[in-house]
Amino acid sequence: MRRSLVALVMALGVATMLSSCFLPTARPQASEPPAEPGISREAAGELLNAVPGLRLSSVGSHISGLSYEVVVEVYVDDEASILAEGVLDYVLRVGWATEVSNEPNQISLTVRYNGTTLDLQDEGNAIAGVDQPAASGLYSVHLNPAEYLGDWPGAVPTPPAV
Repeated sequence: MRRSLVALVMALGVATMLSSCFLPTARPQASEPPAEPGISREAAGELLNAVPGLRLSSVGSHISGLSYEVVVEVYVDDEASILAEGVLDYVLRVGWATEVSNEPNQISLTVRYNGTTLDLQDEGNAIAGVDQPAASGLYSVHLNPAEYLGDWPGAVPTPPAV
């Protein structure tokens, strides 16, 4: 009787462990954006990854010459994902709303698809209402966003209706 009980407990434990390996995983859902400007890098990544077709998104910063730059990187399932209405603007605004160590005055976005960096400078210029030259091969979009995005950190935008 005792062996049967031990065997039953072990079988239940193994079944529970194995079933947890096969539970479906849901795509992370973005929480409701805060009303205040400024979000963490982790929260920014979650917001971007919650947009259909975007994945492995990150937001960081680096020193570029004598200025600081917000650096956004996104991988897309297809080029249409980033070009869907409102998505590129949303990605840039989430990047600008992200708190980094020093106040930036530039933002760069790198969108990768199938091992290539997409050139989206014309689309970024149209959204921002500027004529910034492309940084061929380095970035998808590179902007000095003061007029377009306002003060840093910007307000967290509402996700696009995709």
